[in-house]
Amino acid sequence: MSQEQARAQFLRQAIRLAVDNVELGRAPFGALVILDDQVVGTGVNTEAQDHDPTAHAEVAAIRDACRRLGTLDLTGAVVVSSCEPCALCQVACALIQAGGVIYAAPREFVPGSGKARPYLVRMQDTLRAMAGDSIQYVPIPGADEPFKRYLETGGRS
Repeated sequence: MSQEQARAQFLRQAIRLAVDNVELGRAPFGALVILDDQVVGTGVNTEAQDHDPTAHAEVAAIRDACRRLGTLDLTGAVVVSSCEPCALCQVACALIQAGGVIYAAPREFVPGSGKARPYLVRMQDTLRAMAGDSIQYVPIPGADEPFKRYLETGGRS
């Protein structure tokens, strides 16, 4: 399997996690941590249910990977996200020394993204600029599916 095919497969898996999370009445975000071409962690957004503003999909996937592997250092891992990582998630990826981040949907796909707090958007943009090409948008069919399902269910998160 080529690197491009593997990336697409992992992105589809993150999107599927996000769709499944919506079906459980939660937010439309899913993420994976990949190390040596293997999924070592998965996560979904549970912030509303857990009353935890840090319970984002990328953070949950990183926590899962660190627990499973018994380490705080995931140097070289790739974080695969269904959606563009926010500032919190970008920092979490930097903390584990991720080798990169790829995501399927730009933040503009997120319902209500225009209501985001301006300083958080500025933080996200600043961190993104600092990260250079280590954070990459990879367009893929179906990237908007979690958000469509979320809106269809009335955004129950």
